[in-house]
Amino acid sequence: MSALLAGLTLLIIGDSHVAFKDSLLSVLPDEFSRQGAKVVTYGVCSATAADWVVPNPNNGCGATQRIGDEPVRAPDMKPVAPPEVTGLIAKWHPNAIMVILGDTMGAYGQDTVSASWVEEQVKTLTYAIGKTACLWVGPTWGQYSPRYGKSDQRASTLAALLKADVAPTCTYVDGTQLMAKGSVSTTDGIHATAASYRAWGDAIVRATLPDLERIKDAAPPATP
Repeated sequence: MSALLAGLTLLIIGDSHVAFKDSLLSVLPDEFSRQGAKVVTYGVCSATAADWVVPNPNNGCGATQRIGDEPVRAPDMKPVAPPEVTGLIAKWHPNAIMVILGDTMGAYGQDTVSASWVEEQVKTLTYAIGKTACLWVGPTWGQYSPRYGKSDQRASTLAALLKADVAPTCTYVDGTQLMAKGSVSTTDGIHATAASYRAWGDAIVRATLPDLERIKDAAPPATP
């Protein structure tokens, strides 16, 4: 284990990309724990940003929690709402929050995405996050599938919206800049294969480690 992030408590929240085995849920907690951080992860399939402030149950597509690098549990497949982020902050006292969200707000398959709606979603969450240091990891590329209708053009549009909207509370980590276009293999157009999740997750770790180090060095010790 490295001591690079020793003393840092990292709260990760997100959608289906952190809700299942062999997703980012199997990569990020392991890697950040290996760097010495205390990591707590919550993933709720289909959750949008505002759902973490005003809890809205999903359709039973999967939700989970993972403490550190404990074995990944089978997801809860009953309808469940994300826990309120303010409650999670009060419970875990994180030095930093990593948000893995965006695909659920991309309006894939529709002619347009509402910029004002995306902004409202994002600002609802960033306002609740408040002064806690925040890194927001946006979606990466997918593959077109009639099931979801995600396109490269919409992925680029969404990335630009998110980058603008998460500021100044969160630092934006653009998933479309971490992976080459066409390099992501998926199972359904949005959700990556285990190998692509590993590659994306490793890229996220490399991109965010410097920021997390700075946050750790600047922050007082996390409350036990």
